[in-house]
Amino acid sequence: MNCLRGSLRTLIASTLLVHGVVRAQVQPGAPEMSNLLSQAKEVELALSAGPEHLRAEASVYVFGDGGYVRVKAGSNGFSCLVNRDGLQSGDQTLRPTCWDAEGSATILPVMLRVGELLTKRKSADEVKRDIDAGFSEGRYASPRKAGIAYMLQGDVQIDPKTQAISSRSFPPHYMIYAPGVSNADIGIGRAALKDRFDLPFVYAGYSGGTRTGYIIVLAKEATGRIQ
Repeated sequence: MNCLRGSLRTLIASTLLVHGVVRAQVQPGAPEMSNLLSQAKEVELALSAGPEHLRAEASVYVFGDGGYVRVKAGSNGFSCLVNRDGLQSGDQTLRPTCWDAEGSATILPVMLRVGELLTKRKSADEVKRDIDAGFSEGRYASPRKAGIAYMLQGDVQIDPKTQAISSRSFPPHYMIYAPGVSNADIGIGRAALKDRFDLPFVYAGYSGGTRTGYIIVLAKEATGRIQ
């Protein structure tokens, strides 16, 4: 148990360092995409982010040469995809995510655009400028009300040969929409997580920054299983 707690503290501290309490500089340069999956595996991984009772009726997007393409139209308002937002800064981590109807209407379009820009080999600086312009011009908007994005698979790395999960760099969690909210607003800093690794914290590291910020709440265990 102590080992698990130590690992979680390290993971959370790293996330806060890069995306929350302390901002890390994003290095520009064209992204390298070495984590492409077969369509079947991509669909499976995307859906594993959500609770089982939501998967059958959720929309699903897969990543390809031109960006994300919807391969399954859902009926419950949820949209699932394997987020590759970190590729722009050299991070090959995959982040399977399922957004509710509000996130599907607001945050998902941002992620779809990022996917398109990644396939065009745009740098992190170019992606940021494009997304910032989209918000300024009214093409994108922050969530208008509270809602949730599920990440019940956590952040994962994939074995390129077997396309199976080889490791998990952040545990399963829930993401509550919190545009404009900071860690200071909810009384959280790195010191606060020293002994309480299960405290919520703000993550504003995706494209859009604080406009697409979330409050992260750790899940007790992964409910999205994948082999």
